[in-house]
Amino acid sequence: MKLRYRQCVGRSTRTALFQLMQGDGLLACAMSAWKKPTLKDWLALTSRRDGVTLLRCEDETGRILGCGLFTRQPYRVWQFDFTAFRAGFAVAAQQARGGFQWAFDHLDCTSIMGICPLPNRHAWRLAEACGFRVLARLPRACFYARKGNYVDGVLVLCTREDLNTVMQNKESIMGFGGGGSPSIPEPAPVPKAETTKDVTAASTEARQSQKDKAAKAAGLKNTILSDALLSSGNSASGAGKTLLGQ
Repeated sequence: MKLRYRQCVGRSTRTALFQLMQGDGLLACAMSAWKKPTLKDWLALTSRRDGVTLLRCEDETGRILGCGLFTRQPYRVWQFDFTAFRAGFAVAAQQARGGFQWAFDHLDCTSIMGICPLPNRHAWRLAEACGFRVLARLPRACFYARKGNYVDGVLVLCTREDLNTVMQNKESIMGFGGGGSPSIPEPAPVPKAETTKDVTAASTEARQSQKDKAAKAAGLKNTILSDALLSSGNSASGAGKTLLGQ
């Protein structure tokens, strides 16, 4: 399918994109950081200003299949958010690759990065299908509206060379949400606190050990009398003798 890309600047065009997302039931994915995203939120997010580019993808008939929002970051890195509408699900990977190619061709761009909520497997699988590399797992980096709390994020990044490689190697390209799960780095385990013995306690333990050894050598280890017997004044041969440590 032949696709074309155009920037969205006017309020009416941006409103139409929001309505498409809303009608397709995609707002929770496309704007997952908002509990209840509104048109006002979307218009503020995509308003025309330096460092923000909203791109839409169309087929030959002009039907809108998806959109991508690019936001400039330091070091000529651009952060992306991509949404494929239901009409474009079948060509979601093709849409995204074409949109990223457009960004490299038209924006002052060294690389494109994204942070996908870990539960949104469609998002980071699609990113991987476009040549993005999984860099790290970010603990509790994303507010995920579906769960109503913070979840881990997957940090992904793509250079022009990465994109060219995956476009040339057609066998490695996955469909929307297809393929196996990429390796997501696990958070570093929290090291267990080391326990050290107090110097005084260690000395006491050493002295007690020496006493035990001396007592054993003297043959007293198995004939220690209880306090009750000693205080009664009875002899060791009495019937109430209690043996400890046997």
